[in-house]
Amino acid sequence: MFAHLNPLKWRTSTKALWISFLLPVIIMTIYFGFRGMAPFGSSSILTVDLGQQYIDFFESYRHALFSDPLSIFYSFAKGLGGETYGDWAYYLLSPTNLLLLPFSNTYLPIGILFLTILKYGLAGWSFAYALKSMRWQNGWRLPLFSVTYAMMGWFVANDLNLLWLDAAILLPLIIAGLERYIEGRSAWRFIAPLFAIFVINYYMAYMIGLFLVLYIIWRLFWQPYRLLERWHILRKFIFGSIISIGLSTVIWLPTAYTLLNSKGQHMLDNLSWKFEYQAPDLLGKLFLGTFNFDQMPSGLPNIFVGSLPIIMLWFFFTYRLIRWQTRLVAFFITAFLVVSMMYAPLNLMWHGFQFPVWYPYRFSYVFSFWVIWLAASVWSPTLRFSWTQLGSLFILAVAAVVYLYYRLDSLNFLTQNQLIIGGSFFLLLLGFHALPVRSGWWLPMVTLLAVGEMTTSTIWSLNNFSYLTNTEYTTYIKSLNQITADLPKSDKDFYRVAQSFQRTKGDPLQAHYNGASTFSSALEHQQSDFMAAIGQPEGDNYITYNGGTLVSDALLGMRYLIQPSGQEPHTSGTPTNMRTYSRSDTNGYYQMTKHTQMAVLSKNPYALPLAFAANTNALNVKFKDNDPLRNQSDLWNALLGYDNTPIFESANFDSSAATNMTAPTTITGAFLKKENANAVGSLTVTYTPSTDDPYYLTIGDALNNDNVEIQLNGKALPTMPSHRHTIIVPLPSYQKGQTQTITFILKKNDLWLQNVSLYRANTDSIRAQAQTLQHNAFKPSHISQTRISGKITIPAGNGLMMTTIPAADGWTAYVDGKETDTVTVGKFFIGLALKPGEHSVTFKFTPPYLKISAIVSLGFALFMAGLGWSESEKRRHSLHQF
Repeated sequence: MFAHLNPLKWRTSTKALWISFLLPVIIMTIYFGFRGMAPFGSSSILTVDLGQQYIDFFESYRHALFSDPLSIFYSFAKGLGGETYGDWAYYLLSPTNLLLLPFSNTYLPIGILFLTILKYGLAGWSFAYALKSMRWQNGWRLPLFSVTYAMMGWFVANDLNLLWLDAAILLPLIIAGLERYIEGRSAWRFIAPLFAIFVINYYMAYMIGLFLVLYIIWRLFWQPYRLLERWHILRKFIFGSIISIGLSTVIWLPTAYTLLNSKGQHMLDNLSWKFEYQAPDLLGKLFLGTFNFDQMPSGLPNIFVGSLPIIMLWFFFTYRLIRWQTRLVAFFITAFLVVSMMYAPLNLMWHGFQFPVWYPYRFSYVFSFWVIWLAASVWSPTLRFSWTQLGSLFILAVAAVVYLYYRLDSLNFLTQNQLIIGGSFFLLLLGFHALPVRSGWWLPMVTLLAVGEMTTSTIWSLNNFSYLTNTEYTTYIKSLNQITADLPKSDKDFYRVAQSFQRTKGDPLQAHYNGASTFSSALEHQQSDFMAAIGQPEGDNYITYNGGTLVSDALLGMRYLIQPSGQEPHTSGTPTNMRTYSRSDTNGYYQMTKHTQMAVLSKNPYALPLAFAANTNALNVKFKDNDPLRNQSDLWNALLGYDNTPIFESANFDSSAATNMTAPTTITGAFLKKENANAVGSLTVTYTPSTDDPYYLTIGDALNNDNVEIQLNGKALPTMPSHRHTIIVPLPSYQKGQTQTITFILKKNDLWLQNVSLYRANTDSIRAQAQTLQHNAFKPSHISQTRISGKITIPAGNGLMMTTIPAADGWTAYVDGKETDTVTVGKFFIGLALKPGEHSVTFKFTPPYLKISAIVSLGFALFMAGLGWSESEKRRHSLHQF
């Protein structure tokens, strides 16, 4: 009964499918093993976004499935709080992610390595299965194309973008399913994989959808169909596509709404009607190993597919036994795809009308698939080229090599060695196809050459990258886990945690606490706007809270602060090695509650609760650009009903001294210029605190790591975070009477001291006012990611329930059992206008359009179930008629 489990008794086609899966797996396992990636050594697979963003989402995925399922919809660990349904739709819905569940966050790099290897194998298997389904290739010819597809340039270049790889895995199954459906087989062969990619990654699904339109146009000219036959093909395509889209509505509709509030804010930005590079330069990407770090932010499309598909593509277009209509339409589609990869408006269309940040031409995998698909449709060991075909292709290849040779100095991804080695593979494979007599060794040799070329290219490309050591990652994660392990956990309590060290902006996701930093492609622009207003680094896709003040800590409910201990500053991965701006402004004000070898945890007595009674003056607050301390002061005062009580007072520098430049009399807005461009230039300013209050320095976005180094008392500050607005640098408290020096060392010939100003915080006022706001706190009875309930007493003179819940569509408020409209404070926070007295308040969150989209998906599912039932043998109706 177990005979079918014996590989020796399998049919050749079954063995070939297994080899198509295992060969890429074995090759990549050996490569990663030689690179010493965990568990094979001290390195890891983490690099770029995989190490800086995705791994944090993977840990949040594990935490959601094991402990906090409501965080699938909303999470206060996403910045200050945000909708996460869209994040899951983009990052986390691949079923293969379930393989990561056994790996704790400390060992996630190992799980990710195995997952990456698995996806290489699945890509090889899916393409082999599609070819077998099409009856174009069979037996031991399948691994030849499976390895070519699994190790194509796009897949290798994006193996760190695990969330995109499922698209390349499913695309062959979608196309093969469409072909079988057109032939009269079950519609589910097409609908199921298309539905799957819409669920797994809507972004890649959009690109596949555009490609399917092109493919079905070509398919209509495949044979000399009559008009009615073409209509039947087109109708099936439309039906299957609509059903797939309808079934996945529950995923893409709420996500689309989220995107309009994040990426949708920047659609068509920087559109230019031009070609983005010299068109012939694209030929260089047909050579092996043409991907490196410089290609990530602004490179050319990754379209390497090896020599064999290029040879066969030429044969396809010049083979007269293929219908000229089929070849012509295929040529136009190929040309359209090529032009799309160089003409800005078409490139923008493929990316959902928004230029990608890094990883350009993300849709180039459909071009690679198209080329390999056409090649596989006509290739055979018995295939014979005419001398005209061979000669013309040889001439074109020589011309391409000559052009690229003279362009080498302008192409940062191509070298002379790559031209020689790539050209050699091409000539060998072309030569094998020119042989008039082909014995039994011909297919193994061609396969060996093709696999060898793909493997060489993969190794060449991946060797261009450095990877995070596993020790660095685990050292940091263990330190973070240890310092946060004893944080209070209760469904009747809420607080946030600030930190002055950071490995990534996703640290709160890793350690499962509410912070104020995040990196997400679905980040709400309101979070970025607010963080800019209070002087924190931000961008379209991220926010970071590493320049807090006593006021912002209190306002945002930062009850705890984790800081590095100062130990092992030169050891990679320690919190001290990854410190951000010191929170020495809290010295003497926050109480230390825990100390580990690597980190310190302190408690903030001024932290406000999630909600509290406040004055309605807060509804009138308007933030000013690039004036963060004034913005904090205005909001704070308005909550208390005060008009102009100073919280931050402008302070003057005592003196200034310059080296290799003239010292300005006024620091703020001064323009510095070196007298000798080749000598060091610096400006040193001093101040002497008159109290023990903390001081704060503001710096505009004209100052950055490229043009200045800032020192405090002779020690360089940590790396300045990227910022687009004025940010805050906390300075030490309890320094009364002790002269402090700040030095600006120019890295270029000149520097604009934009918004460089000094401020002193009025600690006595902050303490007293924080206690006033704490006194009328919201008393929660239940807090989860999507539901917050409790009671609050609004005293006479106040009429506002202020919360630090970011305002967003999806939140609904109920006061004393009745749904109540909310108000917005500072264009960001949710508030409620309430009358004096005690009130029961509940906030509930549901992703916008989730309910209606679920109903739509259910309706489509019931419709298909009904069709399936009507297709039974006892009924005459057939699904195939659609």
